[in-house]
Amino acid sequence: MASKLERAPGEAGSANTPRPALLAANGWRLLSLLALLYFAQGLPSGLIAKALPALLRDQGVSLSLIGFTSALALPWALKFLWAPLIDRYGTRKQWLLGLNGLTMTLMLAVASRDFEAWVDRLPWLLAVLFCANVASATQDIATDGYAVTRLKPEWRGLGNSIQVVGYKLGMVTGSGGLLWLVAHHGWQASYGGLACLMLLVIVPVLFMEDARTPTQQAATHTDWHGLRGYAGLFHDFVARPGLGWWLATVALYKFGDSLASRMTGPLLTDSGFSLAQIGVITGVAGATAGVIGAFVGGATLLRIGHREALLAFGVLQALGLAGYLLVVAGVRDLYAIGAIVYFEQFADGLSTVALFTLMMDRCRMHSPGTDYSLQASLMVMVTGVAATFGGLFTDRFGYGAVFATAALLTLLALVPAMLFFRNPGYRRRSTKT
Repeated sequence: MASKLERAPGEAGSANTPRPALLAANGWRLLSLLALLYFAQGLPSGLIAKALPALLRDQGVSLSLIGFTSALALPWALKFLWAPLIDRYGTRKQWLLGLNGLTMTLMLAVASRDFEAWVDRLPWLLAVLFCANVASATQDIATDGYAVTRLKPEWRGLGNSIQVVGYKLGMVTGSGGLLWLVAHHGWQASYGGLACLMLLVIVPVLFMEDARTPTQQAATHTDWHGLRGYAGLFHDFVARPGLGWWLATVALYKFGDSLASRMTGPLLTDSGFSLAQIGVITGVAGATAGVIGAFVGGATLLRIGHREALLAFGVLQALGLAGYLLVVAGVRDLYAIGAIVYFEQFADGLSTVALFTLMMDRCRMHSPGTDYSLQASLMVMVTGVAATFGGLFTDRFGYGAVFATAALLTLLALVPAMLFFRNPGYRRRSTKT
């Protein structure tokens, strides 16, 4: 029987909720807006995380240097430091308008010259992309805070499905879709066109509902004062009983995936596939599988419970990573490669929804952006280390070793998860159905 977590005092919602009724029209509008906001985060992230390694490898850049470009994700690891400012000052509508506008401007700057010219000035390209990541990471703080406070607890699983789907579609558009466009239309036209897609996000934000009065804003915004109040936000969050094993789970659950994921593009490139083929394989197969996996994950959370979903989906993620060993072994059939990518991305969608939903359940209503950002930053910080050294690991030991190690580490990461679910703080909030 599945276990269902009741809402704990001081938290934004429960980890498992009864099956919800049909969404009202304003609920669908909220989910649509969240999908667009997370899509906007995925556009620049798709270039940095997925397309950039393949593009740089095509220009002859070493695997070690490609691996170190993952340091561009540093803002996502450190965003918790300024999250309390987003939770306290201004409205989330104001933050989202300004940040999405800034992201669009930076994307247009990247599209202002050919990619070959940027490679000759690689430090400048990385600097602009770093600034884009700062804007996207800060937008994520405002979006997560808005989602936690606006989503009813019973719709949190679907909300996280929307989060993953929107972000994955943005990632795929900014990675596989971008590679396909570059192969047919060149760099400047392709990335400039993607930058203009940000208008599809900025316009709906103009009409979003947000706290309009001081009383409304005080209910969902942090009221802290001075350095002691700032530090107290983090201390009070991590000091809750039994949270240590959960933080270990957040840190390690995606560690193995991050070690190997940036090597997927180089693996396919070195296996003889063109940029256009890689774009089709990762774009069509990966996007479809990721979307289906995210929606299936959200629905499954309502049926089998968050604990069972997190553990089962972690096993599937390990199997998906191990599938790339077939490519290392010599599989070159496009349909077989597509199936491998499809399964791995499907499992990634499942596991990501389960992890993000439980992360949202740990948030307190008065500081949702801070609490969620702290967990997300921890995850990005640890997995960023794995991604940074993924290229060095592959250079030294080969593609087979990196994907095998990634699968094993993913399985080992389930140990702290099981210990967390067994701790008294979690079990006191559980009921059997």
